[in-house]
Amino acid sequence: MLKFPLKFEVTSVSPAGISSVWKSQAGGLPPIPSAIPPEFMGPGKGYSPEDLFAISVMNCIIATYKVYCEKSKISFQEILGKATLTVDMQDGSLKMTHLDIAFDVKGATDIEKARKVLDNAIRDCAVSNSIKSGKTFKITVS
Repeated sequence: MLKFPLKFEVTSVSPAGISSVWKSQAGGLPPIPSAIPPEFMGPGKGYSPEDLFAISVMNCIIATYKVYCEKSKISFQEILGKATLTVDMQDGSLKMTHLDIAFDVKGATDIEKARKVLDNAIRDCAVSNSIKSGKTFKITVS
């Protein structure tokens, strides 16, 4: 049984300067390179906050889907996700305004149930439910 609230701790260590790459890490996992993207005059060469934002929402839905499939005894070969994040000026400040996410579930044993479970995972994703950005989802199940 899960005991709430759950807490997740992450760390980042960065040298000064817009062109420096830094390391971000969660738990005992290997660190990942992080950087300001070229779109904001950074060097790229690492995951930007925008990349991590989109990956976070997409991976939360995938993780929720996998748990729901396991509990529902629905099998599939793989789920592919692709997200496009739109960053724009809104009310005088920079905001992540929209996230388009496409999921392609391949090798589902029951296509209708697999799609319904993915709809439920999208509805229940904690990360997605915690953000203000608009979201659009495209689902393909085969």
